[in-house]
Amino acid sequence: MDPRLADWMWAFVAAFGLLGAAAFIVFVIHPGGFEGQIGWFVALMPGAIFGLPLADHVFKVAPGAERVALWSSVVAITFFWYFAISYAAIKSYRFFASASGR
Repeated sequence: MDPRLADWMWAFVAAFGLLGAAAFIVFVIHPGGFEGQIGWFVALMPGAIFGLPLADHVFKVAPGAERVALWSSVVAITFFWYFAISYAAIKSYRFFASASGR
């Protein structure tokens, strides 16, 4: 049995760390001042691009659930985005490392 963790597990850990770092930067450090904060938020939390329209649709149906729909979709989509990037980076690294003979 191989004691090494599977690539998707490493990607999960990396995605969780990247999401935590992005949230820390956006909500604690506040880079870019007031206007620049919007750019940093969208760049580091790309789930907001899809989460905001979803929250608008939820607001039409159940106004009280808009906030829950917004933040859960932003966090979930951003996590899956970071997971996909991390998984692709890990797979690429393993492919090139095995191809080069390491």
